[in-house]
Amino acid sequence: MSQTHTTRPAGSSRARRQAAQAAARRRRRWGFGSAGLAILAVAGVILGLHYANRPAQTATTTTAATPAVGHPAPNGTFTTLAGKTTSIASLRGTPTLVWFVTTWCSSCQAGTKLLAQNITKLHADGVRVEEVELYADLGQSGPPMAQFAKVLAGAQYANPDWTFGVSSAALTRTYDPQSDLEVYYLLDAKGQVSDVNAPLVSTMPQLLQAAGKLR
Repeated sequence: MSQTHTTRPAGSSRARRQAAQAAARRRRRWGFGSAGLAILAVAGVILGLHYANRPAQTATTTTAATPAVGHPAPNGTFTTLAGKTTSIASLRGTPTLVWFVTTWCSSCQAGTKLLAQNITKLHADGVRVEEVELYADLGQSGPPMAQFAKVLAGAQYANPDWTFGVSSAALTRTYDPQSDLEVYYLLDAKGQVSDVNAPLVSTMPQLLQAAGKLR
């Protein structure tokens, strides 16, 4: 009686093991020295060139289904790391930077480190920050948001004006329909979009200038 054997492609098991090992390494806690930050900053500049080549948003031009400058920020929800469901509408009354990120994105990592150095400047202009992981990390394997935040924000992780959370699927579709690795929205106290930009690591001067106008 004959038997049929299924032949697997050579190297398939090793490829799966290597992929699993790479994913595990990405989840481990990491640190950044000056050289590492320089590399991340360069990556941010490269990503910034990508964004710079896209049509800029103004109060009179909009991208389909994308919140636009001069318009009310659409509502939606995200969950903070403390487990609280928060809506965009509930942010009204205080100027707020809502920054959507992916935890495996190098410019998001460098941007979070840079934001930790500038959070007091935003606070001086009355701006609080909501840094929100895009739903399911856009389908890629990155560190959990809690680990990402604690490592990169450092001592500022406990800053009451900086909250970290995870987006709902609907909120991600609304605010990041292009599936960009990051995008931020600066909302005024009335809940209107006053600025849209990315990546934060290479647009911090513009962000601080825009925040100053909200005073």
